Amino acid sequence: MKRPDSPLCYFHWMLAMLLSLLLLSGCANSTEEDNTTAGKLAISLTDAAGDFTRYSVDVTALKLYRSNGAIVETLPNTTTLDFSQYVDVSEFLTIASVPPGAYSKAEITLDFSQADIQVENSQGESIPASALDENGNPLGVITLSTLINATEGFEIIPGQPASLVLDFDLAASNEVSINTSDDAATITVNPVLIANTSLDEDKQRRLRGLLDSVNVDAQSFVVDIRPFRVRNRSFGQITVQIDADSLFEIDGENYDAETGMNALAELDPLTPLVTLGQFDIEQQRYTASQVYAGSSVPWDNLDAVKGSVIARSGNTLTVLGAAIELRDGRFLFNDEISVQIGDATRVHKQGSTDPASIADISIGQRVTILGQMNDVNFDASDEGSIVRMRYSDVSGIVVSASPLQIDLQSINRRSVQRYDFSGSGIDSTQDADPDQYEIDSGSLPLEGLQNLDPLHVRGFPTPFATAPLDFTAKTIIDAANTRAEIFVGYGYEGSDQAIVTLDDQGLQLDLETSSGRHVIKQSGIVSDLTLLPAMPLIAPYDGFGLYSIHIGRSLEVFRNWADFAQAVNERLDDQYRVELVIAKGTFDQADNRLDSRTVLLRLTN
Repeated sequence: MKRPDSPLCYFHWMLAMLLSLLLLSGCANSTEEDNTTAGKLAISLTDAAGDFTRYSVDVTALKLYRSNGAIVETLPNTTTLDFSQYVDVSEFLTIASVPPGAYSKAEITLDFSQADIQVENSQGESIPASALDENGNPLGVITLSTLINATEGFEIIPGQPASLVLDFDLAASNEVSINTSDDAATITVNPVLIANTSLDEDKQRRLRGLLDSVNVDAQSFVVDIRPFRVRNRSFGQITVQIDADSLFEIDGENYDAETGMNALAELDPLTPLVTLGQFDIEQQRYTASQVYAGSSVPWDNLDAVKGSVIARSGNTLTVLGAAIELRDGRFLFNDEISVQIGDATRVHKQGSTDPASIADISIGQRVTILGQMNDVNFDASDEGSIVRMRYSDVSGIVVSASPLQIDLQSINRRSVQRYDFSGSGIDSTQDADPDQYEIDSGSLPLEGLQNLDPLHVRGFPTPFATAPLDFTAKTIIDAANTRAEIFVGYGYEGSDQAIVTLDDQGLQLDLETSSGRHVIKQSGIVSDLTLLPAMPLIAPYDGFGLYSIHIGRSLEVFRNWADFAQAVNERLDDQYRVELVIAKGTFDQADNRLDSRTVLLRLTN
């Protein structure tokens, strides 16, 4: 990201909104389009990481268009969503009754008139951003539509699973400019919506709602869906399975799978409940790995704050990016908030039933805190208050492979500049140093890790006042050979020399004619492409891919690389120029190649 030392500072980002439509069950009948028998469709929401700290807009409609022209409305109520909160998980949005048959187009309507959008400035601070259209006017209601799988469409067949992904790609849809005082920004929105029939398998799925019934023998329970902040409107029901590894937290107490199901069965119907788990499309089954119920759910009888601890003084925590959910359903956002904890505060650690204490909470810890909101401060010191320590994510560049040390860039996707590590060490000379952040890798393999490799680590900061070491790893990801995103801009006028070659082998871009941002982003770590030996080859993925051409307000989506390459080359022959290229996939450092699952080209004439 450029520092805002000129009138306009641009930083592009990626927020993907995936609405996975999963056919959970259907009725035995034919697939004729005049069939009135409906299947049940579960709609869920997620996004990918970006530079926005808040992106709250109203979703007013979600429609599917059948091939015979009929329109199916799948969203029962308008709901306000903060897309920045859905990086690590997908969220079940609704269960909709959808007639079986062929579908050709998807459409989503967003209302920006009351949008609350915040971005990070050069100091890592959240600043407000105003959304504008391409003519510089305030953005209001916009409707995004796209053909499904280009001209192929998709079909819902009773009794068979189906999926649809709507990708609202804000890397291609938004450009942010920050003013010279670094305290406000504007967003120019040129929306891109992609539709395809694949499923985002990697993220956990979150389900929020009210307990309906429990079947201990079947190891399952039924939930009335209440997504996001909705409290009093029904969005359908879903059955949740558990397994032997499922963990429960009910009314602030931890349980294993067996005792947790028994405790859940004792709760009254309509008790608030949140689960995290995985959806198996082949088995058409959702299995929860974590279950929270009763007062362990923010909107039962306590207020809640979610964010990252950026400083600690005694029993006072400073939480960054605080999303505050009040028990009455209201929702607040503070860039920073002071939280008081005490000896009576119960502390739980994600993925464990072992006891924890407030001494375990250190700088960089991602938390969900249940307590009482008092004016501008949050009190979690009373009995009944809970601090839930969630897995934290740190990203940076390796400065030593053995012992493992990294030069931190971000913690929980916020700039490391915002974190004050005072008090984290056994004394002031041992406080965590972000330039040489020491990681306890335990028995995790480090073979092949080299200096200057981008690295992403998930785990927990070591307890407060005990560093070194600074962080205990649960997972280590060498980002040099993992998922990556390449972003190359050629300016509003575009370039007729941007593409060197585009054939069956892949897409080779010319960096010298790039007049915009040209970076590779790996696990949140951004590097300039000019630092690589050469521009990586953007190769087609060996399997299912999603390749699209964006011109003005129209979009073509291809699942076959050869068809995509032919269509692009035909446009280039017609004097179109390349304005923007975004490619996402797996980066092979040795071969300097990105095996791309998705590629988007924006062309202009």
